[in-house]
Amino acid sequence: MRFTSEVYWDKGERILNEDSISLQEVRVKGEKVVFAVVCDGIGGLDYGEVASGFVTERMTEWFYKEALMMLKRHKGRRKIEKAGLRVLYACNEEMVRFGMERGVKLGTTVTALLCKGRYYYLWHSGDGRAYRIKRKGFKGEIKQLTRDHVFKNGILVRCVGSFEWRRPDVRSGYMIGKNVFLLCSDGFRNRIGEERLKEALHPDLLQTRGQMAMHLREIALYVKQRGEKDNISAIAIGNY
Repeated sequence: MRFTSEVYWDKGERILNEDSISLQEVRVKGEKVVFAVVCDGIGGLDYGEVASGFVTERMTEWFYKEALMMLKRHKGRRKIEKAGLRVLYACNEEMVRFGMERGVKLGTTVTALLCKGRYYYLWHSGDGRAYRIKRKGFKGEIKQLTRDHVFKNGILVRCVGSFEWRRPDVRSGYMIGKNVFLLCSDGFRNRIGEERLKEALHPDLLQTRGQMAMHLREIALYVKQRGEKDNISAIAIGNY
């Protein structure tokens, strides 16, 4: 299995970039493993960039200290899923303490993806998104792998932070054929439809890291031209 991946990170029209991202690629017994995280600090609350950076950093630490060892030892799917949930729960508890000490509320969305061989694992809380674009005929097929944890008025109902713990969604799956996974903050996808995403990120168009970088930039420019002011972050991972 060959993986190609690339990131896009842009503060947009905001003073601060409250999005945080992490993309890690390593080899386990000769096989590439990819781990990606996209977090978006909740606007209107305190320390947005601190919240997103903290969870991104802790998830990355977990990948190197625990997840890789579990993969090497061929631990089962459920054990890996639960291990990822434990680190997110620990993040939430630590942020609760941080917020209580300072009299503030802080939180972040999180979407994290772990890929090894034909398998992937996904953890998600908030209104970031993960998509999978499959090579299926000329046009391909796009599927949203996450659900948005929001009310109809756009208010978040689930995140990681100084709030009552609400379990993130977790899922795993099997990859068949060529696929491109897209993890993104809401600023990246708010002003673009799934059809255009599918066209821009079709697996046949993203054979190299340079091609991925070009197409991610083109999408970012497209949403900016349509008035997007928020931070814009995305990670693309293709398997071939």
